[in-house]
Amino acid sequence: MSFAHPLYLWTLLGLLVPIAIHLWSKKEAKTIKIGSIQLLSESTSKQSSSIQLNEFWLLLLRMLIVGLLSIILAKPQWNSKVENSSLTYIVEPELSQNQDFMARLDSLAEGQEIRILEKGFPIWEHDLKDGNTTEVIDYWSLASEMDALKTDSIVVFTNGYAKGLIGSRPETNHHIKWIVVEVAQKVEKTLIAYKRGENLQLHSSVSNSFQTKISSKNISLGPEYTLNSEGDSLVMVNRDTISKVTVILQKPIEVSLYYADSLVKDKRFLEAAFATLAQYLDREIIVDSRLDSLVTKTEPADLTIWLSEKPMPSFFQKILLFKKDSIAESLIETGLEPETYFVTQRINAENAVEQRLVESLLDILEVNKELEVLLAKVDLRSVAESELQTNFKATDISKPQLGSFKVSPYLWAALFILLLVERLVAYYRKQ
Repeated sequence: MSFAHPLYLWTLLGLLVPIAIHLWSKKEAKTIKIGSIQLLSESTSKQSSSIQLNEFWLLLLRMLIVGLLSIILAKPQWNSKVENSSLTYIVEPELSQNQDFMARLDSLAEGQEIRILEKGFPIWEHDLKDGNTTEVIDYWSLASEMDALKTDSIVVFTNGYAKGLIGSRPETNHHIKWIVVEVAQKVEKTLIAYKRGENLQLHSSVSNSFQTKISSKNISLGPEYTLNSEGDSLVMVNRDTISKVTVILQKPIEVSLYYADSLVKDKRFLEAAFATLAQYLDREIIVDSRLDSLVTKTEPADLTIWLSEKPMPSFFQKILLFKKDSIAESLIETGLEPETYFVTQRINAENAVEQRLVESLLDILEVNKELEVLLAKVDLRSVAESELQTNFKATDISKPQLGSFKVSPYLWAALFILLLVERLVAYYRKQ
């Protein structure tokens, strides 16, 4: 047996409390009324100590209650040796829709443990129906959790989506064999429509295991394309099928630029960069430039730029600050606070081109972020098996695998029963 919080075992010193109470307790004497003491003979009197062990069984019950409560606080777990399975197959849920793969899996996995590639790795059920999921599987995060599996070898069957490689490559205690199942599928999907004034721009994607392409086209309302009554959905009629996509109203991008007299040249480079972006995006970008002494609290802009060494007002939201940093690696860097960015050096023609000023501003504005979220869900590009491989970290193979069994619920039940018994005995003994 082991304890999750062994420090609580010091509370066992509380066993001294009921012992002390019982040693010093005095039982109330009974008064007997008699008519006369004339016929009572004298006897030698004996003085007994007031310290005596009183009501032994009641004391034992109370000590058990205190001791049991201390053990429960320490959270005991019963450990036992667990035999490892020789091989465990882990299958991505989406592969349950692939009949060719399922036929091969049935022939390979006879007598072997099969689990699902998701959090907790539940046991695979052959009648699994819902194999499609909109959530992106984080392969490397799940690979780290595979260390808890009691198995000698792990084989993972997966689609190997590139979007599932999130974060850095982890270290694992198991040798994991990744097998990317090649699926010859091509998915075409209409994603979203953007409305700019009277113009509608429809975005679609085509994705397979090798590449994902996105296309856009300007459309006009008519028999084929209509807006719903609220104007937030585009209804598309194609022969006998009717489908809908979300419509997002795109307003001009508003930028508030405050500058000091000493940074006028930097301001001009930023204005030129936004003009380039407006032409590239085919979308209006309004840059409101004014001196840092002319700050007024108005509706927040999509981006505020503070080219000044004066203290910045606190009511801005997404902000790009001028703050020199001689050891910075790029012209624009992300700050620790959300929606905060820094210009780390004076802007000139050379570093504006070499350090991609226009692209950095495009990333900050997060243009068409709704489209990027939808595109990530339909991205079917896959990676090679070597890209999925984790770093193996050798451990002591002689260390036995232990399985833990929580006994706290049973101890709580025993404590409840002991409290009932103690109250009954105390009531009967008048203690």
